[in-house]
Amino acid sequence: MRSMPHFSRVFTRRIGPVGVALTAWDIWRRLPPEYRRQIMAATRKHGPRIASEGARLYRDYRKRVKQ
Repeated sequence: MRSMPHFSRVFTRRIGPVGVALTAWDIWRRLPPEYRRQIMAATRKHGPRIASEGARLYRDYRKRVKQ
């Protein structure tokens, strides 16, 4: 039995980063204003921590690849 394809790999390979951005924009437009405010508040609170963790993971990955 074949395993299920990974969601992000399937869509980013087929439609690319521009398609993902356009899809995200379309979803954002359809959200009610109160949900948009909740998402923005969560982004302001958790975004910097997530970005720094992503940068750290990428830096560690690059160190492993060079060796």
